Amino acid sequence: MRSKSPEERGRQKVVRAPTYRIENEYNPEAMPQYFQVAVDILKVTNLFWINPHSSNAYVVIVIGKVKYKMNIGSDMNRVFNRESFIFDMQVNLHDLQHTNLWLAVMEPRCRGSRLLGESSMNLGEIWAQSNHQVFHKWVQLSPAGFLKVNVRIILRGELQIAPAIINDEKLKIESLLSPGSERQIANYVITIYGAFGLQNRDERQTDKRYGKPSTFVRVSFCGQVAKTAIHPLNNNPMYCEQISIAEMFPSTSQIINFDIFYKENCFNRIVGRTHLCLGDISHKGENGFLPTFGPSLLHIYTSSNPSTNGASVDGPFHRGALLVACNVIVPCYQKNLKSITVEPVAPIRLENLWSFEDFCVYCPIFEVSMLNSRITGQSCGVAITVGEMVHDNKSDEGTRKLHYTGSLDVKQTQSDYGYLDFNTAFPVLQLAARLPDYRYKMYRNNMIRAVVNKLEVVLDDVDSRLKAYDYSSPVRLTKDLMRVLEDTTAVIRNFLDIVQYSHSTSSKGDDISRQCNTELEQKQLKVQKEEIEKIHRKISQKIKNSSNYDMKSTDEVSGSRKAVKQLLADMRIISQELKDHTYNSLEGWPGIVVWLLSGGSRVGFCKISPTDVIYSMEPEQCGKDCGILQAVYIKPLHCPKHTNFMSDCYCIAGKVEVLIWMGLYRHKPAFETCLPGLQLKMRNYDMCIKSTVMMVECKAFIYKAKLKNQCIGLNPIQTYLRIYVLNTFKETKVQCKTLTPVWNQVLKIQRMVFMTPERLTNSPAIVLVEVYNTELSGKSELIGRVQVKPTVSQEQDFESAPKLKWYDLFRGLDNTGQVLMSAQLMQISERLLKNIIYSPVEESFTTDLNILDVTDDYVPLPKYLLPVSTLYKVDVYWWGFRDVDITRKLGVIMEIEDFSIKSNIIFNKQSNSNFPDGRVSEIFEAPLSEAYCPMLNIRLFDSSTFGRTQYLGANVVKNPNKYILRWLEKTDRDASLKRASVMSSQFMQVNQTLFIKKSSVVKENNVNDDCVSARKVVSMNRSKYSKWKDLFWRKEPDEEEYTLLPIFSTKNKNKFDPGTTEPKRKDWWLKYSQSQKLFGTELENQPEFSKFKDWCRTLKLYNGKKTGIRETDRRLYCGLLKAGLAIYRWPPPDNKTAVSFSGIELNRGFFDDHPNNDPAKFLIRVYIVKGINLKTKEFVRKTSPYVVLSCGNKQLGNRNSYLPSKLNPIFGKMYEFRCNLPEDYLLTISMYDYDVSSLDELIGCTKIDLEDRIYTKHRARIGLPFEYSLNDLLKWRDCMKPSMILEELCLRNHISPPIFIDSTSLILNGIEYKDNDKGESFTSSLERKENLCLSILHKWHTLPLCGYHLVPDHIETRTLYNPDRPEIEQGKVQMWVDIFPLDAGVYIPPPIDIALKKTEDYELRVTIFSVRDLLVGSDNLKRQFSDIFLRA
Repeated sequence: MRSKSPEERGRQKVVRAPTYRIENEYNPEAMPQYFQVAVDILKVTNLFWINPHSSNAYVVIVIGKVKYKMNIGSDMNRVFNRESFIFDMQVNLHDLQHTNLWLAVMEPRCRGSRLLGESSMNLGEIWAQSNHQVFHKWVQLSPAGFLKVNVRIILRGELQIAPAIINDEKLKIESLLSPGSERQIANYVITIYGAFGLQNRDERQTDKRYGKPSTFVRVSFCGQVAKTAIHPLNNNPMYCEQISIAEMFPSTSQIINFDIFYKENCFNRIVGRTHLCLGDISHKGENGFLPTFGPSLLHIYTSSNPSTNGASVDGPFHRGALLVACNVIVPCYQKNLKSITVEPVAPIRLENLWSFEDFCVYCPIFEVSMLNSRITGQSCGVAITVGEMVHDNKSDEGTRKLHYTGSLDVKQTQSDYGYLDFNTAFPVLQLAARLPDYRYKMYRNNMIRAVVNKLEVVLDDVDSRLKAYDYSSPVRLTKDLMRVLEDTTAVIRNFLDIVQYSHSTSSKGDDISRQCNTELEQKQLKVQKEEIEKIHRKISQKIKNSSNYDMKSTDEVSGSRKAVKQLLADMRIISQELKDHTYNSLEGWPGIVVWLLSGGSRVGFCKISPTDVIYSMEPEQCGKDCGILQAVYIKPLHCPKHTNFMSDCYCIAGKVEVLIWMGLYRHKPAFETCLPGLQLKMRNYDMCIKSTVMMVECKAFIYKAKLKNQCIGLNPIQTYLRIYVLNTFKETKVQCKTLTPVWNQVLKIQRMVFMTPERLTNSPAIVLVEVYNTELSGKSELIGRVQVKPTVSQEQDFESAPKLKWYDLFRGLDNTGQVLMSAQLMQISERLLKNIIYSPVEESFTTDLNILDVTDDYVPLPKYLLPVSTLYKVDVYWWGFRDVDITRKLGVIMEIEDFSIKSNIIFNKQSNSNFPDGRVSEIFEAPLSEAYCPMLNIRLFDSSTFGRTQYLGANVVKNPNKYILRWLEKTDRDASLKRASVMSSQFMQVNQTLFIKKSSVVKENNVNDDCVSARKVVSMNRSKYSKWKDLFWRKEPDEEEYTLLPIFSTKNKNKFDPGTTEPKRKDWWLKYSQSQKLFGTELENQPEFSKFKDWCRTLKLYNGKKTGIRETDRRLYCGLLKAGLAIYRWPPPDNKTAVSFSGIELNRGFFDDHPNNDPAKFLIRVYIVKGINLKTKEFVRKTSPYVVLSCGNKQLGNRNSYLPSKLNPIFGKMYEFRCNLPEDYLLTISMYDYDVSSLDELIGCTKIDLEDRIYTKHRARIGLPFEYSLNDLLKWRDCMKPSMILEELCLRNHISPPIFIDSTSLILNGIEYKDNDKGESFTSSLERKENLCLSILHKWHTLPLCGYHLVPDHIETRTLYNPDRPEIEQGKVQMWVDIFPLDAGVYIPPPIDIALKKTEDYELRVTIFSVRDLLVGSDNLKRQFSDIFLRA
């Protein structure tokens, strides 16, 4: 019979716990709650079957003692019926997070079932996910296979939120629930040596012998549990036991839990718990290592007093430490999976493990304020601890403890807030502790953190200046960034030198790189060194490249701004990489806790890391807060407002201004250097600080706030703002029923305080800003708070007020809005003080309030600080969604401050993803031209029933000025156009008539153009000898050039002898690179075409804040929004008509004559000419490429049409298909490498937005040739003639249509254009007329106001990228696209045949008759001639 566990033996009667939440004054989260765990089994794949033809299986799910089994399914590789299972659980939150879910796939057989694969996951990982759920994730099974599941944890009373975007059915690495390498059985060896500093069972027990605890440790990992033996009556028990657990590695569970229990008669009571995260003690990079730890200390914390059962890991109460070690042995074939063994080990000597030092902590208290009377009562004090102090509840009479201020009376200011008055001296709290010397780890981390902090300060400053356009030139910002990079390099080099050599430059011989005494520390040091060396080389290379970088586009602000943004993103990545190599989770010391005590009981706390306050003689190794005045906010232990869940509490029990210094006792004199201008007094080990007195005034310039909807809820909005500084607070007036309250108020606070000018300048008092909402009952609820560092000024007038700035408001971790304000701190001079009568200084500090009377009259902000708002009109053309996988009722809302515009709802996105009636116009008022320009928020929302709205994605436009347009008065535009004409060197003006030159009808005058006319007459005077010379003496061409460059080809079509017969085949390759312009990059990237975004903007939507880091933003990406946006000042002056540059009357809207977004059909022809420098993964062999085109659900391409062993293949193919907009808007050209033995590899792909080419004003559907011709080789292939295109452009730009006098002249915009060719170059009058129109179209961009470039007949060169390596070029492809509308009655010309000309065999015969003037060598002086032969 199996013996019962201690927990089971102690349980006498099972009592069913209630399902409602229990309010507990100590720790409600430790009380049982009602949870539901929902598991959906979706699909299984990659399993090893005994009988693959049947592939029958079922899934078993186990949580605790509850087991569910699916129905047996057949042919599981293809079909899997979704089944859902619900587990009801009545546990506390901690037990839920440490419960395991076991999944297994079983194959039924005649004699029982066979296990195909299994896996276990920790529910704590699911709870940590967003909304406590994972959707469509693949679980890796052991030994093989994958299982697709949904897992949700639902707490009673909380809404279940389904994810908006669901992954596809393919197995992807990012959709794995626990990605990792191939899993193997591993042996997790956990050694528990002992525990130190465990508390007595009952502090009230007078008999010390019975007060000591009997304890044991329980270890749990992956659902496996093991225990040590019970160690009786000892505060420092030594267990010395080794627990071995056989489990898979990598494991789905990353946490090893340690629980310490008191053995009390028949019951076991938990003392505390701690854990070890495998991710913190391993490294999975190329220089990584398996999990290893210790022997080191794991500190035990609880969130409540020992008499309660609050064993939260994050609590402030220190209950001791465990000395443990952990190692993972991979692989382990000697043990069976899930087996556990416990065996004794030899004890270790602590003297061999650590060296101990005497450390002291000094903590001057300068201010204790914002005391909540409901928490602190009538008297309170402040204490500090490192670890746990032995605290009794006796009165504080007699000598004061050095780590405790003693209990002082709370002085009330206003409302519920109070403060402590220290009279004329500030107490200095002291604490001494003998601790293991872990400084070398802290110093290394502090050096890296100092680099990161300095780097981020500069990055934030440059980022804010870039957004506000607060710079003279973008080059200035680039120089600032490069300067901080150079400083970073120097500090990193110093760090590497210190780590490389065993001693620092300290004269005292402090060895910060002394030998690391555990394997983890040695490996972490090695990884830290190697990775930071890589970062150092990366930064050095960037600096080297920037020194050679020439800012050619200094005048092009947009181009340079883009370069600054890219440099900012790169430096953010560098900063994050440096952060990732600081190991702050395993410091080894307990934390410093600042306590707030009331009546001898602790009511609030604030934890501070010793790493942040440790002192070093090297300044760069000191903690960031060492010897620096800081404001810490005390979190209440038991909040009267949030009794259910303390984790949701955002209340403040008090504010304490402290200066903390921690270091060796022999370095104590360094503490006094942290007190400039202050006098340190000492009497009988008791220390205090004396200071001078001064009058200080704080001015807060409050203008407005922007609050988020979700932070208010359903309560009426009556908001006011409160500032707290210098032991008192002031409030603004209340603003009602608006999410953008405008207070426009100056708040003043004057106080007589003990402060030195040095402290006022170097460490000004922080202003705490809080925004509240007042309910109808009069109760105020916090919306958000922010700390504002004031500027220090000596000027008393408003002209010296600092500029307003936006600050983010937070409530806990949630961002709830922004506030536009500034704060100023100043000392009131003695000259002003003499004019006011005050009571003596001594009296002012003995009275209850030392606040000087300041009138509460409403004072508005000075006018020069206020943003100047202007009336604007905004025209929006909501076009449609692209790549949004959400099939719901979708809409978009655009917000500028409190002004918003909503789109119509798309009810059926599958049939049409464009908006119905997308044109919207509104008038609003905003300071868009000011430095306080608000951001423009565009948000994607799901409009459900009953008016409920869920926001799914957003795009934040930080500078709306990019959408602001200028308009003209209609008469001014008409007058400007009448004075203008199409300007070109091709025209010469004769008596008010522009003649077109004969030689330049179709010729580009730019000598650098790649394209010349096919009709260009070239004089051919070369002899046959020169032709042979050109043929044989030039560089040998590539294999492809033989096809491209036929022998004796000519550029003159008239060069052929009229007597000869016409060639049988009109070869397109004869005019390749002659009549078409060759672009070296993508067509949309040519600067004259503005990326084809003139008609509409494409905005990326993110489900979260965009970071600028590519990998992070890719995960947040949730689709595209296409919309046109135009903002301009409105209204125009009276009796004036405002028009755009293209002549649109703006009272009808900027997008009035834009094309409709109704579904449309087009014929697409894609011409693939050739590939250039195609690459494969190996980079060592030639490719065998073939082309695949995809557009929507259509896919074109033939795998068998590959070209073997080509790096620069010539395809010469045309693909034709029909597309339906909007669903087929994106054309993808992919290049694959044919492989006989394995799957074909994707070389790279490029994508073309067909909508942009169809609707752009640059006419990118079909390029304009340089000649209108009707012959077969150069035949016009557009469905519209040049004259029709010219009429269309005139109509679009509101210009009078052209008047054709005859075939040689026309009048356009009052200007006559005439061709003086006299018919010599054209075969018909139609050609002559159309070529005259075509010449004007090619120079349309020279027309002022409404001129722009039109796309010429071209071949574009597009770069291929592989999605797995998006930054590495995989080759290029030369191609072009023709687009024809499939409208009724539209003639579509036949396609061009660009297929390669078939190769023909030729025989070359050379006859040698004689050799003359042969040079005779020195060996031939004896007239001994050898045989002579010739080689051709």
